[in-house]
Amino acid sequence: MYCLASEVANTATGGWEELAQRASPVEAGVDGELLRAAVAGQSLADWPPEAQALAAEAVLRLNDAIDKAGRHIDTYLFPRYRQVMPLAQETVEASSLPGVCAALALRRLWGASLPAELRRGPAWAAQYLVDVSTGIASLGQVDTAVAQAPGQTVARSQAKRFDWDGY
Repeated sequence: MYCLASEVANTATGGWEELAQRASPVEAGVDGELLRAAVAGQSLADWPPEAQALAAEAVLRLNDAIDKAGRHIDTYLFPRYRQVMPLAQETVEASSLPGVCAALALRRLWGASLPAELRRGPAWAAQYLVDVSTGIASLGQVDTAVAQAPGQTVARSQAKRFDWDGY
């Protein structure tokens, strides 16, 4: 797993309230405090049963968005890091992958209605993944295939053994 729900909430401009609005199947009924409590596994006894059920659905949608963002990240990382995948948690935490995952998960929750001012986060995340996959950026792990700079080819061969001086 590349990120937690709390990291998605930190990425969202409106925090848990924004996540509750985006992840809730119904516009009303789930507030940020209820969603945070449901994600943390805390008691939901202070909320009515209908709100608890909506919060459970919102947690499922939020976790689904995080899972799909993680699979999207894997498609970029696998060609270079297949020998060390799944990545160690220390590697993930030392990289920008948690922020990338949070931005992509938030993008999935917004869907087609993502406001223009929020498009920079997913755009940065997509560019970071491209940079990692092409070798411009690295996660500090052993690469399966290290990309060469565009336009350069390195070729080595043995010296020629034929003597042209005799002709």
